[in-house]
Amino acid sequence: MLVHRGTRAVQQKDIGITRLLQWPHTGKGTWAADIEQDLKMKKVVFTGCSFTAGAGWSSIDPANGFAKDYPGLWVNLCHREISKLKTLELVNAGISGASNTDIFEATVKEIGNHNDIDTIICQWTAMPRYRFSLGLELWPTSEKIQGRASRLEFDVNLSNGTTWSRKYLNDLFDRFLLLHHLHGEILKVVRYSNILKKLSKKFNIKLYFVNGLCPWDQNYFVRLNSVSPEDYTPFTKKTILEIESRDDDHIFKLYKNIHDDYDQAGGIDPTDWINLYDSMLKNQIDTNYDNDHPGTKSNQLSFELVKKFLESNTHPLQ
Repeated sequence: MLVHRGTRAVQQKDIGITRLLQWPHTGKGTWAADIEQDLKMKKVVFTGCSFTAGAGWSSIDPANGFAKDYPGLWVNLCHREISKLKTLELVNAGISGASNTDIFEATVKEIGNHNDIDTIICQWTAMPRYRFSLGLELWPTSEKIQGRASRLEFDVNLSNGTTWSRKYLNDLFDRFLLLHHLHGEILKVVRYSNILKKLSKKFNIKLYFVNGLCPWDQNYFVRLNSVSPEDYTPFTKKTILEIESRDDDHIFKLYKNIHDDYDQAGGIDPTDWINLYDSMLKNQIDTNYDNDHPGTKSNQLSFELVKKFLESNTHPLQ
């Protein structure tokens, strides 16, 4: 340790590299306490769904297992290969099967649990997703709705004699998905993102968002004025507004309403997003052990996207 009058410099071995840390003496407390606090390794936190949690990378149980420590997972590639991240302690708080509400809560939890976070990379997922329990029992009663993927095969029996057949449950879930509109789910992501931005700013945390499996298309969040409905994005026309079943006046009013909703929730700033319009799902080109989740090449592509974004001159990690 090298200590000088006026300015103190400490050389610290950290993950195989030497860092030179300098700071002015504050006059508060002891130098040893100041040094201990300043040398405490800060954290980079990743939150998200199975794409972040490493689902499918367990060779022992590909269908149900996950491996957050798999070297080829994009999270670990980022931590290992991006210079500004490799000096930080890695926290992977990804949750397999998580909804965007789960991801939001997990991110808030990490901010509350740690006072030394430098950077958060938050990956949003597909929608809608819901997790809930059909009863309180000593055996599994948990269910999740996330499309037709990962459906369970067994009936659910409760102590009070109620039995929910799998056929009935799957039919109920299909009806729910059919009735569910995506605008409200997209609005959740806009709202959650802006809450996290405010929290991160308060605690001096650098925050970036990743589009993992979000459904919107290119330029969806760009509000267009003085154009015909045919000029809206394909996703806007078909999925959100269903313009084939509406007249133009109705379409214009609804289009204004959805963008007003986004603006009132804080809006979407593309510079906060590593890949706002190019989801990890869209760029997936291979699978891992479970023949479903992104494989080695796909994770490499995601890592390269993050690296390019974070090492550009326009972002604080540079």
